[in-house]
Amino acid sequence: MGIITVYNTEVTPGNRKIITIPITRDLGVEIRIKAHILAGKQDGPTMLILSMLHGEEWFSSLIIRELINRIELDDLKGNIIAVPVANTSAFNTGTRSVMDNSDEPDANRSFSGRYQWISNQITRAIENELFSVSDYLIDYHVGSWGCTMADIGYGSDYKDKQMVDISKGMAVSYGFPMIHAMTLFKGTHSDRTSMGCAGVKHKIPGIVPEIGGLGFGETIERDWLAQNINGVIGNLKYLNMLEGEPELCPKYLFIKDYWRTSPKNAGYLETKIGLERQFTEIKKNEHLANVIDPETFDILEEIRSPGDGVLFYTCRNYMVRPGGWTFGIANMEDGNSKWVSSKDLKIERP
Repeated sequence: MGIITVYNTEVTPGNRKIITIPITRDLGVEIRIKAHILAGKQDGPTMLILSMLHGEEWFSSLIIRELINRIELDDLKGNIIAVPVANTSAFNTGTRSVMDNSDEPDANRSFSGRYQWISNQITRAIENELFSVSDYLIDYHVGSWGCTMADIGYGSDYKDKQMVDISKGMAVSYGFPMIHAMTLFKGTHSDRTSMGCAGVKHKIPGIVPEIGGLGFGETIERDWLAQNINGVIGNLKYLNMLEGEPELCPKYLFIKDYWRTSPKNAGYLETKIGLERQFTEIKKNEHLANVIDPETFDILEEIRSPGDGVLFYTCRNYMVRPGGWTFGIANMEDGNSKWVSSKDLKIERP
């Protein structure tokens, strides 16, 4: 059995420790990362779990809290590094990004940065202190208040096919039916993100679970929490870090392209469909919501589906700003997104 060392601190097998990694000092506040180290009593790889690179997505910190309480070190093969709040600067302001005047305020778009912006310093510490000792990555990105995400992203275009297979296996083993084939060499999911940087630069396969959000009530949010815990446990089993087999879904929708139906105008979003429509078919031009002027109460715009697809992320009635989160619809028109039976998937363990 080996000793894991994080930020010059050793953690011996069978022990837990919280390690503080100092980042910088902003006006009146220290910026730091607290990492929970769970060192299993048996040999195995190290999984890094990140949460809250975006400061308003705090639902994912509850997943890590539950996971830490659930894991028995006697059963764990290898180590877990769990970071509940990766971006304390944005968390302090309750915003997605760091509230400074930088060129790169979004921490999940500023990995491998050259400058001393707060986001660059945060992501540089994650690279140097955490990626450097990790074998696998789970990076949570859930819905902020009023919206819910609902897919598992995996790296579909790693240069190494084995990394693609492992990432896809992790996504399937999460046991959630919506799987998004992320591209790491183009678009917003580039090597400047945690997932892209870990895979492209550090050769660490990973996934981005996006299940859950805030403002939907305790019952449904507890269900989302349970789904995420089952997903992490499924990954630990798939990666041979826990005994047993992951529980698979009967079938999965592999999403290649999808539409974001973001509003052009700010206002009160009044939905025409609810959570019961999640994972069901949406027809082209179907009326999904209205954006209401909060002063005159006029309808500023109608949100309609751009095409035939399957709804995976959605929202409740809430105030939105231009470009805000509303609905995500898998494009079923071009034939690139397809339902696949788990019986037809060939998932081999690493």
